[in-house]
Amino acid sequence: PRETTRTMVEQHSASKKAKVDPSVVEGEPSDAGEAPLTSNLPPLPLCQVDRFWLQKLVLKHCNKEAHASDVNFLRDNVKIYASAPMVDQSDLAFRLQCRKYGTNICFTPMIHAKLFTTMPTYRAKFGLENVPAADRPLIAQLCGGTDPETMLQCALQLQDYCDGIDINCGCPQQIARRGNYGAFLLEQEEALVTLVKYMAPRLKVPLSVKVRLLPEEDLEKRRSTSLKLYTRLVDAGIHLLTVHGRTRHQKKNLTGAADWDAIASVVEKLSPRIPILANGSIGSAQDVQDCLKATKADGIMSSEAILEYPPFFEPMTLDGNVVPKPRVARLALAREYLALALQYPPNKGGQASGFKCIRIHMHRFLHAELQVHINIRDAIVRAKDVDGLKTALADLEKIYEKLQHNPQEEELTWYLRYRVEQESCSPQLQEEDDNGKKNEEEEEEPPPDIGGSAIFGGKDDDGDY
Repeated sequence: PRETTRTMVEQHSASKKAKVDPSVVEGEPSDAGEAPLTSNLPPLPLCQVDRFWLQKLVLKHCNKEAHASDVNFLRDNVKIYASAPMVDQSDLAFRLQCRKYGTNICFTPMIHAKLFTTMPTYRAKFGLENVPAADRPLIAQLCGGTDPETMLQCALQLQDYCDGIDINCGCPQQIARRGNYGAFLLEQEEALVTLVKYMAPRLKVPLSVKVRLLPEEDLEKRRSTSLKLYTRLVDAGIHLLTVHGRTRHQKKNLTGAADWDAIASVVEKLSPRIPILANGSIGSAQDVQDCLKATKADGIMSSEAILEYPPFFEPMTLDGNVVPKPRVARLALAREYLALALQYPPNKGGQASGFKCIRIHMHRFLHAELQVHINIRDAIVRAKDVDGLKTALADLEKIYEKLQHNPQEEELTWYLRYRVEQESCSPQLQEEDDNGKKNEEEEEEPPPDIGGSAIFGGKDDDGDY
């Protein structure tokens, strides 16, 4: 999808020995008062973006490359169905499960660039060297603040094992504020643009950004300032933009409806140049179809809905239509995931924390049951290994048989926990005091020496979903 020359690569390799002059910047200092780190390298030319690189990538991996040269076919008949980057939950086993049911591109969990480049144990857990061919196309998402060289070095170590690099500008957690990444990076416009300008021409895979809307109180100003920033990111060299149609304040009980009109305005202006994915307020196959029609986006990214129900995209055809399919039972999904997790352990090159990750997936798949059958929930909480989880699932199956449970009547419940009576509400922005604290319980920061994804936050329900 891009033409990276040998000269550019050699130029960067040779320059690593050169002293960095922090007074030389490719942009203005960030709003946070910290001048973005840059190199004394001469600027590299941006590579021309193939507008339909993402569609061609999907066709390549589903053996339908015969249509790759037909622009009209690519635009109208190849929709992107993406599984989102989710901390400690979009692990390798889960990604493979999603792909079985129609997901045609996946993102890794967020990878912390500094930890990846400095901690061998962390790198062993989050590295992609052993990812099987079945887990492609794959985009690796990074975070790490506004240090271009650290972000670049991490990306360079990953790019041979994935199909793209993504910058996390969507996480709304307070730990992202402290780490200077996620949605808070959007409010440091010059630093973010400088980061993209630095990374994009030095990679041989496409660079993308996942964003939220800027937290302006006025709706029209929110849309216009967000679009202005996204345009600068495209000018700086990104190849893909995923837009979550909410601000960083819209989470938990303030989740509210995603702004599809804002996404549509982004698509209208920027989709002639790069593909755009829509994210937010998508809880069913019908929502997928409706969002594609409303926004004209190239595809949909799902997070919480697919986390609870991995066959989320199964009813979708490649051209964006819905073909109803029998619902896959929650219990069957839980058992299927356990089998994959045994084959691809999350903490052994599977990009997650290990058994904690596996247990969280059980809570997501079986959320409805665990609100009612407390003994099953307690058994899952107390389980020390996969065998303990299998025993809990066997006990649940006995309950199903007694109640004559019908899987076709199952519905999403965890996805709706903050959305019931919220989707129709106008989003309210939370007030911040001078210290940046919210009127909500703040996440506890884990010990700094944790070498796993738990370093990103202490609550299972929090994340950029």
